[in-house]
Amino acid sequence: MDTARQFIPMTPVRMVTAEDVARKFQGDIPAAARFHCPSCDRPVHFHHATNASGKPGSRSVRAHFRHAKNDPVARFCERYQTGIGANPRTKPPALPMFLRRNRGSDSSIFHLELSVRRRSFGHDLETKLREDRAAITVDGVPYDLAELVTDRKHTIHLANPTFRLTHRITVPEQWQRNVGAPENGERVFLFTAEFGAHGGRRLTFGAAVKSGVDYYAVVQPPALQTLRKVFDVAKTVGEIETTRGNLLVVRIVTFWNSLNRQNAEYWLAERNFRLTSLDLDPVPVWPPQLRSNGIDEPLFSHSPQIYQTPFIQSDAAPMAATLDMHTIPHALPHSRLAAFLGFAPVRRLSSQIEGSCCFLRASRYLPWSAYMLSHDRPMGLALAEPPELSPLESPMETNPIVPPSAPILQQVLRQATNKHYDIVLARTNLPAHHGTPPSVSIARIRSAHR
Repeated sequence: MDTARQFIPMTPVRMVTAEDVARKFQGDIPAAARFHCPSCDRPVHFHHATNASGKPGSRSVRAHFRHAKNDPVARFCERYQTGIGANPRTKPPALPMFLRRNRGSDSSIFHLELSVRRRSFGHDLETKLREDRAAITVDGVPYDLAELVTDRKHTIHLANPTFRLTHRITVPEQWQRNVGAPENGERVFLFTAEFGAHGGRRLTFGAAVKSGVDYYAVVQPPALQTLRKVFDVAKTVGEIETTRGNLLVVRIVTFWNSLNRQNAEYWLAERNFRLTSLDLDPVPVWPPQLRSNGIDEPLFSHSPQIYQTPFIQSDAAPMAATLDMHTIPHALPHSRLAAFLGFAPVRRLSSQIEGSCCFLRASRYLPWSAYMLSHDRPMGLALAEPPELSPLESPMETNPIVPPSAPILQQVLRQATNKHYDIVLARTNLPAHHGTPPSVSIARIRSAHR
């Protein structure tokens, strides 16, 4: 890899290139200097440039960083180079799966739901699926793929869940890149806490588990003791009923300064996940907005959408405001440009357009971001339905001292006193950090691993 995060005592952490390191230190790297991968945060080693020796087959190698050979934790990192095996990006994406708390008086029972992806690749996916009469088969029962793609509320309840899904779920091969394919679990399913106490979305193989953030692990009962040894928080919050014995739903957290961090890293790596403290999402810095991807003020409706690199440190020196501008090829009127600040020159910008919404990423190592490309109402995108509140989580009353003539102050106080107020009016699109009230977010549409 060409870049890494440099750690030197008494100096700010900064992003460096291998050429910068070779030029600055002239081959004499300080013993206290450490380098970490920008994607997985694992240690990497600096390798000097070598020149071709003149022998047949010899070649020159530029200065670069490299993971430790056969690092069991870093082997799922996109920048990990092994030279063997298949490229994981050639695999179709996994079918979305959701953990949901059952409605009713018993709030400790959960269930699993299957959904589909909606990757049209510029075609009318619904029409194509209807023409092909494509169907997904779950336990021998066919479900119309076109209906699942059309209605986002239409999901498939997975009865008697097991960790072997490929034997129970069949998707036509020609449609797997559009709607997804079943993915087994390595004795565990991991879910985000995007729906607060009501569940979340499944993490697929290779996804990053962030420290300090709540997740749900679905495991068999004997695994609970191991979870309590590996994670800083491992609390059973419910069960999933099956005919072969109930599965446990366990809320797990690893703190950023955890003494068990290495144990958590290896436990997750054995199950095809990686633990990281980094947030790789590009930061939208312009136009000013309340929502992460929307246009809030008509004044800025023609402004370019500017993203800043996520690797900038808070104590870093001010950077030159040099924008890398890109025009997204499309046929929409009054479109907006995409611009990048602090990235290396973006030579190949990946982008996909769904309705008036543009999904793009600055490099293959970063997740997808989204913004409104045109002023037309985006088709096919809808807010997720808020979950039903459990009896133990009833909304708190609005502060009665707020005068009716102060709607803005009233809204702020309502949001501060009612942890579910953001379900309707202030969806956050942020992970559920441990210790904060549960909130509901719009699930990320696309990312590098989802």
